[in-house]
Amino acid sequence: MKLTFARRLRAAAPLLAGMAALVISAQACAQPGNGTNAQRGAAAASAAGLPPLDSVLARASRSREHGSQYARVTLYEVSDFQCPFCRMFFSNTYAKFDSAYVKAGKVRVVFINFPLPMHNQAFAASKAATCAGAQGKFWEMHDRLFQRQGEWQNQPDAHERFARYAADLGVNAAQFRDCVENDRTSPLLVNDLMQAMGAQVNSTPTLILNRGEKVLNGAVSYEELSAAVDALLAAAPAAGAQPAPPAPGTPARP
Repeated sequence: MKLTFARRLRAAAPLLAGMAALVISAQACAQPGNGTNAQRGAAAASAAGLPPLDSVLARASRSREHGSQYARVTLYEVSDFQCPFCRMFFSNTYAKFDSAYVKAGKVRVVFINFPLPMHNQAFAASKAATCAGAQGKFWEMHDRLFQRQGEWQNQPDAHERFARYAADLGVNAAQFRDCVENDRTSPLLVNDLMQAMGAQVNSTPTLILNRGEKVLNGAVSYEELSAAVDALLAAAPAAGAQPAPPAPGTPARP
């Protein structure tokens, strides 16, 4: 979907940068060896059966990567779960591409969350996906959110519906609720937004191949996407993985 509010997002960049700085500071304070408060926090999380904050972010970040780390092409999918064109790409192109290229070890996919302000449930949907991802279920929730977009997109509050999806997928309910209610993965979403704006993304879905060697916009067909990937595979060296995306909470480069 074309962004008519790009100026609003650019205006928000200083705020997002400040949030990211706070995230980095908070993570540093939460590291082991920082005193009694950190130890008590870890003990409380353990007693409640909840994962520590730093591991939630790390696992949520890793979970949206799909495919071999040795793949010669990396596809960064900048997407919004409430965007109708993103759902169109998922329905018409993604499954076939996943089978032919991702599962075959040729392409690694990294999902970049870009929830648009015009979509009132998009940020909540991204939180639900990444919180499910902290338990290894990002792609299952990704599929469920797109498949059932019509059920939740017009809801004034879709949190309970997302919680039911998570339960259906076998996600631990207490951990999921803690993650969503306490914004455990919001630093990752802020970082995704900053990266997308830094890359001058102005529509969803946007497909970025190998850090910008090729950029495709919109709900592209399988034929168009596979042709672009085949050209990169033909030109790529026989070995060597693409570099991993920045760690969660790391500000995007200008």
